[in-house]
Amino acid sequence: TFIRADLNDFVLDKKPDIVISLHACDTATDLAIAAGINSGAKAIFAVPCCHKELLSQYSYEPFSPLLKHGIFKARQADLLTDSIRCLLLEAKGYSVVAQEYISPVETPKNLLIRAFKDGKNQETAKKDYFKLKEMLGINPKLETLIDLE
Repeated sequence: TFIRADLNDFVLDKKPDIVISLHACDTATDLAIAAGINSGAKAIFAVPCCHKELLSQYSYEPFSPLLKHGIFKARQADLLTDSIRCLLLEAKGYSVVAQEYISPVETPKNLLIRAFKDGKNQETAKKDYFKLKEMLGINPKLETLIDLE
């Protein structure tokens, strides 16, 4: 069964095998990942797109000379957002691979996050996440959508 729906209102009535999100802008990727995590999906494939949530949140004083130009701060926010997503997936028992799925010549937005449920709750990933969250002063939406306990 293939279901197309607005994830703000959608409730899964059974456990899906796979959750796929393709170029879901900003926090829509988080909604899809959370739907997969919360429903216990065996696999989650996410191709994130527009990243703006953490752009206005994060700061890291040692990098301020590197991030003074807006384009560099924005690109770093992209990397930070997707790295955080991977850490949270790992913390919820998924093994994760982030990779390019097509040539960057085609599009710079070519990251695929592949997550497979292996049942291992990785305490290290959770600790790393909370450490980064505090260090960077961020509050990612994905954390509010899943239970990290």
